[in-house]
Amino acid sequence: MEFRIIPPPDLSKEIAFYEKWLEIGYNGEMEYLKRGLEKRRTFPEWVKSILVVRASYNDINWDGVEVEGKVMISKYAIRVDYHRVLKTHISEILSELESKHKSIAYKIFVDSSPVLEKPIAKNAGFGFIGYNTLLLDPERGSYFNLGGAFLSVDLSDSIGNIDTTSCLGCNLCIESCPTKALVEPGVLDASKCISYLTVEYKGVIPKDLAVRMQSWVFGCDVCQEACPLNKKAKLTGVHSPYKEELVAPSVEYLLSLDEEGFRRLFDDTPVLRTGYARFLRNVIVAAFNFGYYNLLYNMYNSGKLQKERLWTLQLKELGVLNEHREH
Repeated sequence: MEFRIIPPPDLSKEIAFYEKWLEIGYNGEMEYLKRGLEKRRTFPEWVKSILVVRASYNDINWDGVEVEGKVMISKYAIRVDYHRVLKTHISEILSELESKHKSIAYKIFVDSSPVLEKPIAKNAGFGFIGYNTLLLDPERGSYFNLGGAFLSVDLSDSIGNIDTTSCLGCNLCIESCPTKALVEPGVLDASKCISYLTVEYKGVIPKDLAVRMQSWVFGCDVCQEACPLNKKAKLTGVHSPYKEELVAPSVEYLLSLDEEGFRRLFDDTPVLRTGYARFLRNVIVAAFNFGYYNLLYNMYNSGKLQKERLWTLQLKELGVLNEHREH
């Protein structure tokens, strides 16, 4: 866990880019991003400095993990929910600051407020924004969660050494994206992104995207795994260790879960926010991509996959219910 305190940076260029991104519709169904637009444009007048925190979650190597019949869950989601962990750590830092500087007003943010966290972290000297739109540290890669707090007093300890490194023409993340969600360097069409489809999207995943989602059932690390900076980055100490049982669980096991079993397995993790129905929808897609048509058909016939309308509609979209498959 690292932190720096910086003056409020000028984010006018980033705001202009963000507004254009929303105008094009790359936010998909995430309408809440538009609702927070005005708050992103400027910092509140009372904000005199910003505490910026980053926490690594790079403690596992995916090489050789992705195998037939096993599904993938993004690294950040196979552990205790980072929102809670970071808020706890940020609160501890703030308590320390309060003991030295009385009468500090603050507001904590951890990926849940209308704040442009990546540009702020860039201005804190924590890296540069890569072609995959993520914050990249040239030495340590991109597997970080970000957060911080607005402060009512100027406690900035540095302006931040802004990293001017760039991806220098490397397009590996763009080329690796299964759904071609990275439409150009630094531009993400979230409506095609596997992370968006598995975490945020509430409806039936269109077949043309579903068949390209591979075995990812919550989040996606493909563009990060393709990045040379992540390949050379060493595994590090993390804010909370991963849960072994969430590393590549079998698709058949996940399909067998009832809602109570789902909640028990993913207790305290970010996966819970998606909910049982949508998570099983994602597992159905992964099973389809493995070619487990009979398994899906038989589970539907037995009534297991008829309990949620979303599952029936997803199976129909994939064509599983059109005919009984013997192979």
